[in-house]
Amino acid sequence: MSEHDRLELRGLKLDWSPLHTEQALARVQGRLLRRKRGLQAAIASGALLSLISIGVLSVRNQDERASTAVTTPGARAPLKLGDGSVLIATSEATELRVVEETPSRVQVELARGAVRCQVTPNPERAFVVQTGAVSVTVVGTEFVVERRGPSAWVSVTRGKVRVSWGDGEAGHAFVSAGESGLYPPEKSAALASEPGIVPAQPSGAGVDEPAPAELARQASQRYRSHVARRDYSGAFAALSHDPALAGDSVEELLVAADVARLSNHPAHAVPYLQRILREHARDERAPMAAFTLGRTLSGLGRAREAMSTFASMRSTWPASPFGEDALVRQTEAAAKLGDRGAAARLAEQYDREYPKGRRRAEVRRYAGLE
Repeated sequence: MSEHDRLELRGLKLDWSPLHTEQALARVQGRLLRRKRGLQAAIASGALLSLISIGVLSVRNQDERASTAVTTPGARAPLKLGDGSVLIATSEATELRVVEETPSRVQVELARGAVRCQVTPNPERAFVVQTGAVSVTVVGTEFVVERRGPSAWVSVTRGKVRVSWGDGEAGHAFVSAGESGLYPPEKSAALASEPGIVPAQPSGAGVDEPAPAELARQASQRYRSHVARRDYSGAFAALSHDPALAGDSVEELLVAADVARLSNHPAHAVPYLQRILREHARDERAPMAAFTLGRTLSGLGRAREAMSTFASMRSTWPASPFGEDALVRQTEAAAKLGDRGAAARLAEQYDREYPKGRRRAEVRRYAGLE
């Protein structure tokens, strides 16, 4: 996304719903503004290195491959993921990014070019390749995805994949070994469903196909317009058609996460929040992103990941005003997992760190101490 198309975020309020969290957010934002110059000097001198915990470092090291977006056959060896799956660029223009890699889900974003995916079978893990509005979901197989404008060419060598580009039965297809095709089947129909986009015309139709740059500009304008009007459903639809609209800055990623959460697609917010922690760990808004990530994971029923996220947030930013809330949520996650021992230890830690804490009764209830 160009500087011209950067989102104007001042009018957008991020929604951390509990009142105490909103108050803490307001306090930390005011404090950060007052200490901005001192913080910049500390960054320059390297003083902030002490704030980065082993947990965050390990995440950044594990996902360092995701920071390199461009992968080409002549310049880089096949990319091997933690579960043993392998991504192989099959065109000189291939550009891809691993946006999420957890035990339950791997998501790869293909911006252009083509990639061959050799996916390790695992019925407990979803493996998704997203390219524009098209997503390819597998459990274990070998297939090729090539981005062709807003569409995707999918060819399956082994196994079976599910290709999705919309809602309902008409918005997906299954492709088995030996089969291939372009999805969605009618590109112009998919484009025509979005206002402001001129659909591509077949050859010889007498209308020139819009250049990719013009299509990107129109998509960016539409997305920004939805966000400005707080039309989160419309913004999410635009973002689903073109994931690159999410951008790369902290502001843009926070907005993309809010668009997903406030349009009732919280699972799609997770990769954006993870990218902030992976790519912008030193940013002053990273603790807020970490806390929001933990809350989102908890709401999705991913209690173990939520518990780990809250623990990492507290150890990485011990002075954050979100620390008390994070400890409460960490105790709650331990209770959801049925780990009463961990919940009791966390309750004792809460008593030590917040002897006059207003949420002591809540913590003790999670730990089964009342």
